[in-house]
Amino acid sequence: MKIGILSDIHAEPQALRRVLVDMPSVDRVLCAGDAVSEYQFCAETVQLLQQVNAQCIQGNHEMVLFSGRNAAYLRKCQAEFAPALLDALATAPTSLALEVAGARLLMVHASPWKPFEEYILPHSPKLPRFAQLPYDFVILGHTHVPMVECVDRVTVINPGSCSQPRDQDRRGSYAILDLERREVELRRVRLD
Repeated sequence: MKIGILSDIHAEPQALRRVLVDMPSVDRVLCAGDAVSEYQFCAETVQLLQQVNAQCIQGNHEMVLFSGRNAAYLRKCQAEFAPALLDALATAPTSLALEVAGARLLMVHASPWKPFEEYILPHSPKLPRFAQLPYDFVILGHTHVPMVECVDRVTVINPGSCSQPRDQDRRGSYAILDLERREVELRRVRLD
């Protein structure tokens, strides 16, 4: 079983489309949050995610948009977009625990412990804490920096951002998790 993993689209459907065209055949697609931005809802982004039956969680941008902290923009979105499109992300969970092909996965946007908006970067001194979690794979986003780190028996995966990379590579990124081989491949796509 193969899983396509993406995160931090930030309402840029062109970048998402490039990733989906580049993505090899997968059995499932997961999105680790920030599909939209707190000040920019994008119906096309949500529709593309729905077309591939992506399971999404809320990132910090969805939480701001749908919590009412940005009430004026939320009212504008409610007047402009179909409720089903808004609900696709407004009702998404903030974390997702799955058992797939004998592997235990946890998907969160930033970090699995308080403060939940913490940035976990490659080689972070916080990485050893993941070894205490009862999962085989932990998927996160938030940093826009792709990462695969093995911490004892736990593999921490950040696919990076398909639209706004923050590392030295200016291409968008995503990940493929092959559960049969227990391997993760980070992939890059050119942005316009």
